[in-house]
Amino acid sequence: MKLIKKILVVAAGFMLSGSIAIAQTNEQTEVDSSKNLFFQSLFDNGNFPKKQRALLNQFNVSGYYRFVTNYRHLDIAYPHLRKNPNNIFVGDDSQIPQLMLNLSGSVSKNTSFGTDLYMWSPMTGAGERENVKGLNLGISLYGTYSSDYGDFTVKTGGINWYALTPFTFQANKGYDRYSIFERNPWDPNTKNIDSRYATFYNAGAINQDERWGQQAFQGLIIEGNKLPNGFSGVLMYGKTQLNGGLSPLPNSSYGGKIKKEYKSNFISFNTFNNCSFTDSTQKSTVGFNVATIEFKNTIGKLVVRGEVGGGRNFAGDNISDWGEAVSVKFEYPIRDKFPTEFHLYRISPRVLNNSAAFINSAIDQNYLATSSVGVQPVLPAVASSMVSIGQLVNNRQGFDVNAQINFGRLKTSFGYSNSSEMENLSSKLTYSHPINSLVLAHFWRWDFPSNVGPYNNLSKIYRTVYETVNITNVNAVTKLPIERKYFNSIEMNMKWKGTIFNRDYYLYYLGQYSSAQPTSSPITVFSEQAYLRTYYHQIESYIKINKSLVWCNYAGFERIIANYDTETDLITKRPKNQTGYSIATGFDIRMSKGAGLYLRQRWMEYADASFKDDQYKGFETTVEIKIFF
Repeated sequence: MKLIKKILVVAAGFMLSGSIAIAQTNEQTEVDSSKNLFFQSLFDNGNFPKKQRALLNQFNVSGYYRFVTNYRHLDIAYPHLRKNPNNIFVGDDSQIPQLMLNLSGSVSKNTSFGTDLYMWSPMTGAGERENVKGLNLGISLYGTYSSDYGDFTVKTGGINWYALTPFTFQANKGYDRYSIFERNPWDPNTKNIDSRYATFYNAGAINQDERWGQQAFQGLIIEGNKLPNGFSGVLMYGKTQLNGGLSPLPNSSYGGKIKKEYKSNFISFNTFNNCSFTDSTQKSTVGFNVATIEFKNTIGKLVVRGEVGGGRNFAGDNISDWGEAVSVKFEYPIRDKFPTEFHLYRISPRVLNNSAAFINSAIDQNYLATSSVGVQPVLPAVASSMVSIGQLVNNRQGFDVNAQINFGRLKTSFGYSNSSEMENLSSKLTYSHPINSLVLAHFWRWDFPSNVGPYNNLSKIYRTVYETVNITNVNAVTKLPIERKYFNSIEMNMKWKGTIFNRDYYLYYLGQYSSAQPTSSPITVFSEQAYLRTYYHQIESYIKINKSLVWCNYAGFERIIANYDTETDLITKRPKNQTGYSIATGFDIRMSKGAGLYLRQRWMEYADASFKDDQYKGFETTVEIKIFF
């Protein structure tokens, strides 16, 4: 009854104010009109009855879902797979989420935010423990704020893909000389079904998401851009995949940079560091420090860019001296038609950084294995690596030349590399098997084991496998090679675009010829003087059948030969003599604006004529559905 009486009183009040307003003079009417406007504003502003104001200016939800499955059959298998010649696998064992949601919005015109949610179901039978794998899970939160003094961004939590500089925190980007037949987990759908292959033909690069050339970081990242006088900066504190990960022991990675831009050029000071405890008593530490200056300067048509600095590593009370890290590139278009780059580099064996764009081949990191539990069970072996042109390695100095020459529709890219070790620290050589690299990686699921395979000389890393061979021409006491190792490599990529039956098609050839030997050579050594020779040939073709269908084809051949200064088989008494083949076909199908279906069928055969157990033969079928929304 009391509530009803209050409602009647309020209603009578409004009725009375309205009747008085009608009876007043014009002057009085103006006064009461202002009162009515006041009451009206209560309704318009949501005060009566009470309405919740909008909290966000805008809010968006986007992301992707990815389904992938493999079926593999082996007629000839490695010993650990002989009891399981047929295998079907649903999901991706490369720590890539099946579903990713990106939630973003803004609370004002100057302030925005976002978060990424990753969802992944490995289904290994490990129960609740399998819901956490590496750093690629969790919730990431980032926000931006724009002001007159600059734009500021904060990224924290979960995993963030980021890059500073090649020597501090970045992944190797390489050149355009690689196969694009196998799809990566981060490859997007494209509006035009053939644009992935057209972009590779025209620009020498393919569409990638933000992870291309970046590393995973878990922690806090603060950015300041468009600061006064052309300055910008970054601060980072947290963990990386190989330095910290899921270890419960205290460890941290931290760094950042200060950058000054002038015209189209810049100069920046950069640093990245790590300190990890190797035991629960928190008395033994390992880690590294890296500090560099990165720059870009344009002089007419000549562009000079690079990074110069130094680094050191420590383990307990053993602290190394600082070593140099130098990488300088000179870019110039010869006769305005032929883009050419000359690259000089030198990285000391004392410089260590597992989150940089160079590979560690000089410092034994077995003492770090305990700080990487749940992320990388065994760290990559310390060995002298035979790598593609553009991939840097510590304890290495040399130069590269890269150029592009076009003849009408034929586009050619050439690379030449000549390098050597600075110190003879390792009696091992490592090399890869690019022809069947992804299939070979599928022989070991989930983990990244080292020293596996029929002769315990294979190590799996992300989506590929590398092999280790031992050099026997060593000092009897130190077990180190008598001479330093020298490396040569020649690469070429030839790309052609044409039409067949009025349909666009793309034809690519990728060739690589490399050697490692105990003496310097101006070109790749094609004789027994080399410890190891590797020859890779890959041919790809892509035919656009219609606007929603591309037919994809691949053929690969590899030849790897070692000399008698390397380990030999106990039975045959011969060194490595390996031959591999691969033929594949598939289809890219555009199902709708945001959905694509990708089919791949690969037949492979590989054998080492000297080591009888090192052989496999079979096929693998892959089906992938990717939906963006």
